[in-house]
Amino acid sequence: MSATPRRWQVRSTVAVLALSVVSTLLGLLRPGHYGVDPARVRYYQVQDATVLLVGVPVLAAGLWYATRGSLRGRVVWLGGLAYATYTWASVGLQAPYNEFFLGYVALFSLSLFAFVGGVVTTDPEPVRRALEGRVSTALYGGALLVIAVGLAVLWLADVVPALLAGTTPLIVEEAGRVALASHLLDLGIVVPSLLVAGVWLRRGRTWGYLLAGVALVLGATLAASISATTVVLLTGETITVSPVAAVFTFLPVLVSAVLAVRYVASMGGDEREGPATGEASGTA
Repeated sequence: MSATPRRWQVRSTVAVLALSVVSTLLGLLRPGHYGVDPARVRYYQVQDATVLLVGVPVLAAGLWYATRGSLRGRVVWLGGLAYATYTWASVGLQAPYNEFFLGYVALFSLSLFAFVGGVVTTDPEPVRRALEGRVSTALYGGALLVIAVGLAVLWLADVVPALLAGTTPLIVEEAGRVALASHLLDLGIVVPSLLVAGVWLRRGRTWGYLLAGVALVLGATLAASISATTVVLLTGETITVSPVAAVFTFLPVLVSAVLAVRYVASMGGDEREGPATGEASGTA
């Protein structure tokens, strides 16, 4: 296991940071980049702004400290990569085609492989030692389970009634099939991941401590994007968002943000991973 990210992981993360800046600036500054009506351009630009102002700094800070052997930094780095993977998969599936499409492909691929590589080369035992006795596994694990169930109910409420009635979901009628990209990613990946992390943490499994931290950082980073884009949808007329749906959208991500800060802060002042076997300056 590596005490610091391996060289290829560092390079991949730097590439994600650079391409993320390019992509968001194109979306914010290039006229006609998205080629859709102004209401939807506003939605995509708000997402670009939150990636640039929140997602990029979180990933950069996590990488900086992770390369110095910080456990906190490693958890934040992995959470930032999880956020990047989720975000660029969503953008690639939802955003109208433009000249940066292959950039979205590269961002998704680099984020995904760096994230998977980072997780499998992380020793979860030091994370468990840093947190055991300092956090309530029942509280944090339970919160992850509640968030997972709430997220599943939120998205299934869009789809299941329409399936039973033999009709098309309202969100699809208003925004097209691409509106279901979030449903696909959340129900297929995010919800199962939260359930696994929550159950493992509640049972005191070593990997549960690491995965819970990653999931909480992901949720905290998504909080800005989801909250901002939901406000855009609420104030616009393109897509209907019920007050109940808005509450169940805001609440989980805001809870994740609070819990993530407390969870990472509970890891102690300067906890470090074990002996390095593949440091950034060494193993490729």
